[in-house]
Amino acid sequence: MTGKAKALIGVLALLGAAYCGKDSNTMTGPVSVAPMASVAGTWSGTYSSNDPTCASTPMTVTLVQNGGNVTGAWVTSRCGPNGALKATISGDSLTGSIEVRGCSGGGVSGHLAGGVLSLAIGDFYRPLVMQDQVMMQGGAATLSR
Repeated sequence: MTGKAKALIGVLALLGAAYCGKDSNTMTGPVSVAPMASVAGTWSGTYSSNDPTCASTPMTVTLVQNGGNVTGAWVTSRCGPNGALKATISGDSLTGSIEVRGCSGGGVSGHLAGGVLSLAIGDFYRPLVMQDQVMMQGGAATLSR
């Protein structure tokens, strides 16, 4: 037997051992991806500011969904943000921001569970030369259709 033949037999033996060493308990299937939730429509509920001087207030928002992109006009009381919501949804999780004129921040994150959309909203800042000053504290929204 030539050296090439011995090498080929060795490689085939290794491949056979590697393949035969697997059983059906170690096989992997396709990765499942959670279906994208639908958040399009009108949602009503409450907005609670993190500012202790502000009471919870009722709010309504109409969301438009195009694939994974979500937009809507976010309107609350004087203690909450009023601006354009721009977010993405993956599975039942929503992330994005509320754009308020003259401010930065306003990050949004949350999820949809049992027909309830729960969102956390970050603080809004006014960029200054030396530091960012909090212009409006964030809060939380709990909404349902």
